[in-house]
Amino acid sequence: MNSILVILAAAVTIIGASAAPPQAGDDNDIVVISARASEKEVTARTIERIYLKRKLLWEDKTRVVPLNLPPDHPLRAAFTEKVLKREHRALVEYWNQQYFRGKKPPLVVESEEAVKRFVKEVPGAVGYISKKNLEPDLVVLYVIAVE
Repeated sequence: MNSILVILAAAVTIIGASAAPPQAGDDNDIVVISARASEKEVTARTIERIYLKRKLLWEDKTRVVPLNLPPDHPLRAAFTEKVLKREHRALVEYWNQQYFRGKKPPLVVESEEAVKRFVKEVPGAVGYISKKNLEPDLVVLYVIAVE
């Protein structure tokens, strides 16, 4: 059991090593934000696990509440491509299977402004917005470079 944990920790470290630092990039980049998450920086793998509802709690045991923008929002398409590395159709199939296991997909909010308001009000909430729309009271957990 311990050797499996060591291998998993090493894999997470390797994946995390390739993650972009939270302050990098320009205004077109996508930033994954939270207001009160116990973790101040996460890896792309952690974000993937959050958005596939495989990671349900933050380190302090607060429930993780991931937010998505509407399916036709350009940021959502970029986020899905860069972080989840899946096409929309594959995600629909994934959530159809998860539904029968009692899991529902992340909440969908209408706009980046709604993401910011929700994240500020709900403990454990996490969402993504354009870096140019970042506000000082939001914590950047991860930066997704957009060319």
